[in-house]
Amino acid sequence: MDNSPNGSDLFVSKRISSLDMGLQPDQIVEQYGWDVVLTYRGERPGGPLFVTDLSHVPKWTLQGRDMDAMRPLDIRMPARPREVTLVKGVLIARLSPEECQIMVFGTSPPSFTDPCYTDTTDAFAAFAVVGKECLEVLSKFSSVDLDEPDGTPLSAAQAPVEDVRCLLVSIKRDGIEPGLLVSVPRGYGPFLLEVFQDAGKEFGMAPSGWQRFTTWLKV
Repeated sequence: MDNSPNGSDLFVSKRISSLDMGLQPDQIVEQYGWDVVLTYRGERPGGPLFVTDLSHVPKWTLQGRDMDAMRPLDIRMPARPREVTLVKGVLIARLSPEECQIMVFGTSPPSFTDPCYTDTTDAFAAFAVVGKECLEVLSKFSSVDLDEPDGTPLSAAQAPVEDVRCLLVSIKRDGIEPGLLVSVPRGYGPFLLEVFQDAGKEFGMAPSGWQRFTTWLKV
């Protein structure tokens, strides 16, 4: 039976983030079924600490026994757990000898045909907290240490935040403010975002759209 609205076209569902950033969208762009907010009304572009919804960012879990030989999108696999590679808008976080997480920040998501890749975009909410106090905010409710002994600028950990297990990625690079990426099962997203927003109030944390985030990340 054809249940499409006009009897011929396929019905396409709108993909919706579970996160409410607390501001009305101003500029919006459509990306592969998502309405991505570029800017919000009343957004403070010069604020010292900002939070951005990343739920629409394509995400995959890659699992396999020979992970060291794999090259997702022809990018080097991080050599050890907690190590992160960020190349041309593609982030690969090695979680274990047999698993990594992939996030693609470009405008055209790739299509993986290998069954080792599992698309987890709709299963996980995600957001970024960017600014010099981002890890100080995290320390209020999590004891996870994202600083590597060798000073590596990117690192990842799977750790509980308020008893919710998350993927946390720390990005510290010369010349830019540090940032923290948080990925969590979709249903816990609103709760965890509220936790971070409450903890960030003393630092002036405020929502910003995708445009400010990509300028920071320099995709």
